[in-house]
Amino acid sequence: MIETSSTESATETQGQESAKDRLRSTIAFPYSSLVEAETIASALLRSWGGSASQDQLAGGLGTSPRSGTFRTKLGATRIFGVVEVTRGKVTLTDLGHRLADPESSSAARVEAFMTVPLFSEIYDEYEGRSLPPDKGLEQKIADLGVSVKQTAKARQALLASAKRAGFFDTTPGRLIRPATAKDSGNSSAPKQEEVAPVSQSNSIGVPLPDLWLTLLDNGDSWSAEKTQDFVNAARKLREVMARDS
Repeated sequence: MIETSSTESATETQGQESAKDRLRSTIAFPYSSLVEAETIASALLRSWGGSASQDQLAGGLGTSPRSGTFRTKLGATRIFGVVEVTRGKVTLTDLGHRLADPESSSAARVEAFMTVPLFSEIYDEYEGRSLPPDKGLEQKIADLGVSVKQTAKARQALLASAKRAGFFDTTPGRLIRPATAKDSGNSSAPKQEEVAPVSQSNSIGVPLPDLWLTLLDNGDSWSAEKTQDFVNAARKLREVMARDS
């Protein structure tokens, strides 16, 4: 998804590079990672209940509202969909509130990552597969619309954000959507037909070893989500067997 207007508005606050270089990018991306966006969300909720002026927020973070670093972090936080900025007022979005809440932060991190147009495009391209080396990844980022002068920054923000959101938890360097994504408002409920069938009778018809053999024999062709659904089904079966024993 190419978002020229989103990039232009967001880069107004990402002022460390020249405006000419930034506006060459035609897809929105943050100059800093999800970690900084989460820091701002937590500060807004903790100190001001979710809304503060830019002066207040910058002061709370120990910096100046005119500093390039602050503008970069605030611009990134907007691109993640965590805050809205109106007439100098910074306000948490619904996603921002969930990101600042420990009870919902894991799923919110995944949603925030996928909100970024560049990150979403990269995920769609490499879902479940290893990312290319740095040079190849930067070339792909450039192909998607990032200025060549900014591909290194975009790559660094992408990798740091993917790690924070849990996309590398299963296999480092491979974009696999974490199970917590099912709790996110953007994800759909798992489909029953994608779960490996488990027949149940008075004696629990499918032994656990047979389930794992099915996974080993057929799992290479499954999506990451289908594999996770299968594992979840096996866990539930184990719980049932433990209760009946």
